[in-house]
Amino acid sequence: MTEPTAPPALPDQPRLSELLPRLQAAGNRFALGGVAPIFTFYALYRLFGPSAGIAGGMAVSLAALVVQARRLGRLDPVVLVPMAVILVQGSLAIAFDSVETYLLAPAVENVCWAIGLLGSLLLRRPLVPMLARELALVPDRYVNSPGVHRALGHVTLAWAVVALAKAAARVWLLEALSLEAFLAAVTVFNMVVNGATLAFSCWWTVRAAKAESAAAGLGHAEPGRSTP
Repeated sequence: MTEPTAPPALPDQPRLSELLPRLQAAGNRFALGGVAPIFTFYALYRLFGPSAGIAGGMAVSLAALVVQARRLGRLDPVVLVPMAVILVQGSLAIAFDSVETYLLAPAVENVCWAIGLLGSLLLRRPLVPMLARELALVPDRYVNSPGVHRALGHVTLAWAVVALAKAAARVWLLEALSLEAFLAAVTVFNMVVNGATLAFSCWWTVRAAKAESAAAGLGHAEPGRSTP
């Protein structure tokens, strides 16, 4: 008689607590890339006028992207797309002395990302799994999990919808509010929406990983039969 074969070891179920340091890092990146340029723009705008404010906001945004590129160790669409939008629209805004053109740049960037995210789904190569690996939002042991990959495909669609909603909200707020009210409203709006989207993305991914781990556990619940 041979001894029953032991089931293969299963990965530990993921815990949301594992993602907290990653979420904090993502929040820091948002603060640097999303909030700091707004404060810089407004301070310089009030002190020296529109062109100085636009140039200062551009400089901080580009510096944040350079920091991200150095962290990644290369230039890729995560960095290049925002850089291109900032440089083109920022330059046009300075040339025409138009604050509105500068403040609309993130809306254009969001539309570009939504198109890219939806296109990646149509090509069956969703972008969010790549971004999740770049941002280290998924524990290493689940990076190649089929269940997690499917969940990140759903998250890709969610991010595309959110990007379009953010673009539309930004245009509406810019038309409806004064400059100071717009800057305050869009900052709070982006913080809430980005935080909620990131929280949903992590919860949905962890949920898929736990379901896959539980299914694997059920599959190995019965010990192997002994053979004569």
